[in-house]
Amino acid sequence: MNFTLVTPDDTWVNSMQGQALPECLAFRTRHRADVAFIVTMAGRIIQMQSGFAMLESAYAQPNNAANIMMKNLLDLCIGVLAFYLFGYTIAFGESYDVGIADAGFDLAHWFCSFSYATTAATINSGALAGRVAFFPYLALSTMMTGLVYPISARLVWGHGWLQQMGFVDFAGSATVHLVGAVSALVSTMICGPRIGRFPEYRSWRKPWSWLFGEKHDDQYYRVPQDPVEKKVFISFRRCRHPVQLLFGTFLLLVGFLAFNPASTFSVTSGHDLVMAHASATTLLAAAGAGIGGMAYSMARTRSTVVRVPELTNALIGGLVASCACCVVIPLPVAPLVGLIAALLTLSVEELLAYFQVDDAVGAVAAHGPSGAWGTLAVSLFAEKHCSGNSEIVGLFFGGGEEAWKHLGIQCTGILMLTGISLGFTYVIVMLVDFLFGFRCSRACELIGLDFWEHQFDDGSLQSNNDKAALFDLAQMREDLSRRNRHLDSVVPKKWRSPSKSYVDVTESVDSRESRARTSTTSQSMSSESTDLPKSGESAEPAQVGLSDQKDPHIAVLTEKVADLERKIALLTLGHLRQKGERKGTTEDVCGTRVTAEAASQESSPMAPLRTTRSDPGY
Repeated sequence: MNFTLVTPDDTWVNSMQGQALPECLAFRTRHRADVAFIVTMAGRIIQMQSGFAMLESAYAQPNNAANIMMKNLLDLCIGVLAFYLFGYTIAFGESYDVGIADAGFDLAHWFCSFSYATTAATINSGALAGRVAFFPYLALSTMMTGLVYPISARLVWGHGWLQQMGFVDFAGSATVHLVGAVSALVSTMICGPRIGRFPEYRSWRKPWSWLFGEKHDDQYYRVPQDPVEKKVFISFRRCRHPVQLLFGTFLLLVGFLAFNPASTFSVTSGHDLVMAHASATTLLAAAGAGIGGMAYSMARTRSTVVRVPELTNALIGGLVASCACCVVIPLPVAPLVGLIAALLTLSVEELLAYFQVDDAVGAVAAHGPSGAWGTLAVSLFAEKHCSGNSEIVGLFFGGGEEAWKHLGIQCTGILMLTGISLGFTYVIVMLVDFLFGFRCSRACELIGLDFWEHQFDDGSLQSNNDKAALFDLAQMREDLSRRNRHLDSVVPKKWRSPSKSYVDVTESVDSRESRARTSTTSQSMSSESTDLPKSGESAEPAQVGLSDQKDPHIAVLTEKVADLERKIALLTLGHLRQKGERKGTTEDVCGTRVTAEAASQESSPMAPLRTTRSDPGY
């Protein structure tokens, strides 16, 4: 049988153009099989967002899991609009002759290109999990999808300078993953670690504090010492849901088996062999990375124990490394590329932890060094084979001087893409931080972003008096700050709270503790006496009309209000203790029942609370 008569080629495209309706003629730029292939693969790549979301929420504290999912979902929703409006034009405007808010005629290419853009943007989500504010994060994600990634893609794939030099990055080890990892590293260093992640953390010192805009002192990032905050605080744990983490990794593995082959953008005219070769090398690289992660974990534990996070991060590192070189390396080399990527990933992860850089899920380590290594592997291991690689020969296969030159080009591309991501991310994050604040508030982080930003209450706010007290106190401060914001220009600088202060200038530590006690104590006494104020009411007289005042001494008035609240709290505490002496038991200032003997031992507002029950829900 003569297969040449049924093999798709340019004649088929011309034939389909002849059969197309007049309004569809311009859109018929590819063979039907190619269009179906690209769209299917791009859909699987976008499905990787669910894998990222599952993986990240497996690491997150339970009160931040929904926030992680929300950010990954809106990465997609907002990112696609940004890419449609201007991202695609920046990346491929010259190649496909498109303008602002224009996807051109090759919609399959536009759709697949967006799937790569959203992958680069979501790397920030994992690294910043648990402490970045919701809308500032979305601003960063939007700029990553619509600006930073498109600039990189134009240089490498849009007939840009790197492509003209001969830079090779088939599926984005550097263009997608390294760019995303560098952005995540810069964002993390500006944002700072999660509270309690490093018990002996030291905040940035000069000149680094100027460079990264440090706003807090050491104690802000360490385990809380305040009694109420200590009860609300959820201690750090590297991985909370190993099964969910493994399931998310499976989703990413399947997604990468579309991520790399999709870059052929065709299965006709012999490109089906390229796609098959890319699929095989990708899977073999993942296998080598998995073995490397298992060996690394066993070496670290000095036993037969294989820890889940090390295996999963190693596997992702191997998949990332395969992106650039999957179509040029021979099959036997692919496991070696994955193995080296796994060791790099886990080593860099340990190095970042040593320098107290809080990469919440290991995203920087999994996508950064692995992406750079995979890009260099093109110049080291490329070999001519039947799948279409007829230009590049690596150093280890006799490339000689040309291979050395190509290695220099690859290094130049890595440095240039790193610089673009670093520079743009730094400017974006610092600008967002200056205008709105990049990191969420302390109370928001301790209570959890799920409730603070999405009003998801798992019931703990009703059962945990300490969490309710901290929330009421934070709301009171936020309201007072909002009412006084317009007076910033007239209030003397010496009366404003400095940005690096752990405790507000306008209140002492005792006052801060008394405020928290007042809010919960008032709630517990509301059923016994109608004369006592409810939670948060003690500050209301001072708040009424503040927005209309022009008094520059507002900070002094706030100090007086704090003193009055402290006195009310002490009187309330004395009333409870007298009542408890008659009954034998009483309630402490957080609504927890304690014995009279334990209450009498509480000699100062900062004394630890001795309870007869454990904290609910934690």
